[in-house]
Amino acid sequence: MDDPSAKTRAAVWGSDPAAPVNAGYTAPPNPASQDAGLALSRRQTRLEGVAIDYLKQVYALLAASMIVAVAAGYVGMTLPFAFEHPIVLMLMMFGALFLAFRVQNAATLFLFTAISGLSIGPVIAIYVGAGLSQIVGQAVFMTGAVFIGLSAYALTTRRDLSMLSGILFAGLIVLLVGSLLNLFFHSTAMSFAVSACGSVIFAGYILFETQQLKENPGAVAPSVAALSMYLNVVNLFLSLLRLLGILED
Repeated sequence: MDDPSAKTRAAVWGSDPAAPVNAGYTAPPNPASQDAGLALSRRQTRLEGVAIDYLKQVYALLAASMIVAVAAGYVGMTLPFAFEHPIVLMLMMFGALFLAFRVQNAATLFLFTAISGLSIGPVIAIYVGAGLSQIVGQAVFMTGAVFIGLSAYALTTRRDLSMLSGILFAGLIVLLVGSLLNLFFHSTAMSFAVSACGSVIFAGYILFETQQLKENPGAVAPSVAALSMYLNVVNLFLSLLRLLGILED
């Protein structure tokens, strides 16, 4: 008589149910699979090393850019040209920005950040002159804390943050439209809303771009990556500065 469990055993073990089964048998390791796993591990280690080297270059350029911008901002606080010709400075800044994207090196990056610092100098001088230097210090501290915290999270999390791209871009468009409208309305409430949204949007860009730098090392030149991150940090600082200034008033 046929064994009623023969088909079941055959389905589970994939063998002839009549054949003897050695329950203690262990298949020997497959050398090919071991070599493949070792090669994959080495490749991942190599990619991590490339990402670390790339991030070091980007953050070194970013730190140098901040030093250039602070030095230029200090000069701009007392430079008459910076106060008298803000539109000229803005045009120079856009020209330097275009050049930095076309000629991707440290020189064009520092040229842009120097002009940017000069344009920010008068803004800082206004706060200091109004006795609000503590607001500037608070904005600097908050910007540094947010940047370090979000960068650390983006570099360590396993969550995919790429879905932020579309949301942040849409928010940036709304932010630009709101800023343009407020040039005509001069509304404190709208200025507060724009500053608050700007703080969130540029914090989000720090988070998103940091993970992109980690996941796609070398996708853009280090100077361009540093420039983009510099813009995020500076705009976050200016948004927080305006926000704190409104709250102080």
